[in-house]
Amino acid sequence: MTAAGYAARGRHRTTRGDRVTRFVVGLTVAAAMVAVAPIVAAMFGIGTGGSPRTAFATAPAGTYAVVTRTEGAVDVVAAVRADGTGDPIELARVPHLAGFPTTGSVSPDGGYAAVVAVDGGTPTTPSASLILVELTTGRAERLISGIEPSQAPAWEPGSEAVAVTRQAADADGAPAIEVLRVARDGAVTRLWSQRDALGVYPLGWRGAELLAVVIDGRGSTLQANGQDLAHLSEWVTRDWTLSPAGDAVAFVEANLSEGLRYLPRVVTFGGDATATAQALAAPGFAALGTAWGRGSGPAFGAVPAAGGGSDASAQALSASGGFDVPLGYSPDGNVLAVTRWDGSSFDAPGRPQLELVSPQGRTAVPGYRGFLGWAQR
Repeated sequence: MTAAGYAARGRHRTTRGDRVTRFVVGLTVAAAMVAVAPIVAAMFGIGTGGSPRTAFATAPAGTYAVVTRTEGAVDVVAAVRADGTGDPIELARVPHLAGFPTTGSVSPDGGYAAVVAVDGGTPTTPSASLILVELTTGRAERLISGIEPSQAPAWEPGSEAVAVTRQAADADGAPAIEVLRVARDGAVTRLWSQRDALGVYPLGWRGAELLAVVIDGRGSTLQANGQDLAHLSEWVTRDWTLSPAGDAVAFVEANLSEGLRYLPRVVTFGGDATATAQALAAPGFAALGTAWGRGSGPAFGAVPAAGGGSDASAQALSASGGFDVPLGYSPDGNVLAVTRWDGSSFDAPGRPQLELVSPQGRTAVPGYRGFLGWAQR
């Protein structure tokens, strides 16, 4: 079955395991979407004020996880110390349609969060706005509307702009997905357009090249500035993480060759556009989530399958009495943010909780489930 066929089938079938996929992996192209209704712009009140400074501006020096907590139709953005000490520091509040938590990413300089908030659309094509949150002032400003929901904007290395995508039409009127550069001052530049794609997902930069994964009838392909760089898989993929050196990508493959299996993969690529793939064996487990630390290989979440085995890959992450889905390493690689599920398997995941894992142990972040990235003071 092609990637397109798999995605179409996924719109009409759900299992108990889908609860994990929908909650943890907002980018899965096969996820079913519930109906959304437009939200009037006045509901947001964004870009019209904000506190002159947040407590984060004078917080003790250190590394902080930038996290979110949903309160109905508002997400609270907060900073939590990586060592687990102190209370969460509220930074901003971003309204959105109830039932659609925000996603986003933190700038490399740790000064901003690019937040994607669903604010309208239809049952099959929800739309979102890009909200720029300045962490030290709490100011939240809408930069652009009508972008794809559930994406994590890819920041430029200099923290001046992000790459996002939106549905559009090409010159012939055919459906297409546009890749946009949105600067912090709101200036929008169209980078390229992709026809006949189920999804385009910017990952990050390698020098002046923006790397993105395109999912279409071929499966999953890595592109650089809109040009094919390496074919990743004949299947739908997700949970992509670019290596710190920008020469490899870790991801999860939704493989249908022997029934649906979620397999961990790593593809390396060089200047000659060659690629090699490595399947990290984890018998009896499904892979969910990836994170790549500096100076180390990627970590994969290892989710026990119903009736599965007991041995996971050495590079997979698991927790006693439950399982972890990795979200992102701190800049120094000492702390890993995870979503910990207290269930026993993919089919019985249990309840999720955001935790920070370090050599000193685990720290729960009660009430907060979303993770945007890391900031340092």
